[in-house]
Parts: sequence; C-alpha cells; structure tokens
Amino acid sequence: MKRFFLRGGVFLIALCLLGAGLDLWLTKTGPVERSTLFQPNDFEKSVLSHGGRTQYERMIFGNSVIISAYMEDQSTSGYANFGIDYGVMTDLRDMLRRGDAEVTGDLVIALNYFVFLDTMDTNPTYPWHRKPWEPYLYFQRDRLHTLWTNGVESVLQGGPFVTERYESLNKYLYFGMMDDAQLEERIAVHSELYWGLGPESYQENLAALEDVIAYCRAHGIRLRAVWMPWNPYIPMPENPARVRELADAILAEGGVEVLDLEDAFPRECFHDLGHLNVQIGAEAFTAHIDPWLNEAA
Repeated sequence: MKRFFLRGGVFLIALCLLGAGLDLWLTKTGPVERSTLFQPNDFEKSVLSHGGRTQYERMIFGNSVIISAYMEDQSTSGYANFGIDYGVMTDLRDMLRRGDAEVTGDLVIALNYFVFLDTMDTNPTYPWHRKPWEPYLYFQRDRLHTLWTNGVESVLQGGPFVTERYESLNKYLYFGMMDDAQLEERIAVHSELYWGLGPESYQENLAALEDVIAYCRAHGIRLRAVWMPWNPYIPMPENPARVRELADAILAEGGVEVLDLEDAFPRECFHDLGHLNVQIGAEAFTAHIDPWLNEAA
C-alpha cells in the first residue's frame, strides 16, 4: 500500500510538471495570439505588424485617439504606434512591468481624460490582464470557446469548421466628419456617462501615471506626453478639465515634457469629439507632431 501511494505521488508530481511545462510553452509560443483563427486585439496587432517584436526603441502609447491620429507609415520619427482601444494608464504600467512590450529609448504618452478613467473597461484579452496563477488555456477560454462553438455550428450546417480567418492587422480608423446633429447626440451620451464623474473616478490611473514616470526614470527611458486634440465644437467639460489639471501636476512634478495640442486643430480635422478623421486630421496631426517627436533629448 505504501508503495502504491508513493507511485501515485510520483505520478501526480510528474503530471504537474508536464502541465507546467506545457503551460510555459504555450505562453512563450502564443498560438492563440499568432493564429489567424482568432480576432487579434490591438496589442497583438501592434506586435504582429512589427514583425512580432516586443522591444522598441521608440513607442507612442494611448487609446483610440492616437490610433486614429498618428500615421506611423508617414512619420519620420520611428515611433511605433502602440495605441490600443480603450487603453488606460494601468494598461501601460502593467505592460511595461510585465515586459509584454519593452521600450529602450523614448516613450510618448498620448493623453486625454479617457486615459485616466478608472471605470473604462479595457480589452480582457490583453496579456497583462492574465493573473500569475491562470493557465494559458484558461486565460484564452473565451476565444477558444468562440472558435469551437462557431466551428461546430458550421459543421452541423454542412459547412467547414473554420469559417473565417482574421488576417488584417489594421486598427479601427475614423472617416468623415459628424454633422451638428450627430455631434449633439454624441455630446448627450458622453455627458450622461462620463462628464459627471469627478476626480474620484480617476485616482487609480492617475496613480498609474506616477508609476510609469518612476519606471521610466529607473530604466533610463526618456518620457514625454502630448495632450491630444479636442474638437472646438464644444468647450472641454468641467470634470475632464479638472482631471487634466491633476495629471498636469503629476507630469510637472515628474519633470515630464508636455506638448499641448488640445486646441491645435479646427473642426474639419475631427470625426467626432476627440477622434481625428483619416482624410484631413490624421495627416495634419502627423505632420504637426513629427518635428517634436524628432527633437533630440
């Protein structure tokens, strides 16, 4: 009996080691992130569009407003556009701390009040949201489940298991310009959902800004920030303006150089309140910011 339990214990240990080894291999190879069977998130698109690299000399980070504004292929600065949909400061902090992406030289943060909003739900498939104790397959369960259910449903209907390939690495861009009625609808939505939130709704991400400043100082990274353009159709609301004041105080204390482009562009450059359109705004923004990005330290 003793020998039986001993053998059983050895078997369990071997099984655990095998599972841990498999999990490490899956984490390193990233089959879900690299397969066209799954819709890539914006972080994965950033990495894959740069040949799978996770180390960058120059990076610009922000949310969808920098995705739509900074045209990396038309810039001479060499900054990689790491804008991610619904990205906030805790995303940047955790991405850097975990080493999901590494910056060796220059980092620019593209700022608006959404970057500091604690209630902003970022994409749960970003790798830094994975808990240390979560197995790879469990973390990817939603995407695996979607592939399986869609595939089985297709097979039952007489089709192939794989119904779609996600090969595009393009992030979402904004075209055209909203008219007055559309802007008023957007204003009503943002006013109801966001503009009534006071500084208490931004504390975690303001603290994350301090963490990013400390991280860059410790790792010899040149950190700068840019306040992104705002549509002059409507003045900046009171609470978002207060959030900017708090962020500016942190940036000033940290000695971070700031470029203010909040009021730099006319309405025809905008798709809505904060996203620049492709036709006019993105080209104007890239041409405007490039000399600043290229400034030597």
